[in-house]
Amino acid sequence: MKRFFLRLYFDNAMVGPGKAELLEHIRETGSISAAGRAMGMSYKRAWMLVEELNAAFASPLVASARGGSGGGARI
Repeated sequence: MKRFFLRLYFDNAMVGPGKAELLEHIRETGSISAAGRAMGMSYKRAWMLVEELNAAFASPLVASARGGSGGGARI
């Protein structure tokens, strides 16, 4: 079975399967750090990818707040 992947190119960013998977994990876990861990990447790398995604669109794709009772990330 062949698999095809779609990459979207913007002026300042590219969105491919890795960033799409990161967004899925953020949606499932409500956490950028947990999403990064699920993909075997550091929090810093996951956060950098989220910043790239947020900069590529008119409105942020991921909204985040520091941990605690109202913290976490959401799409």
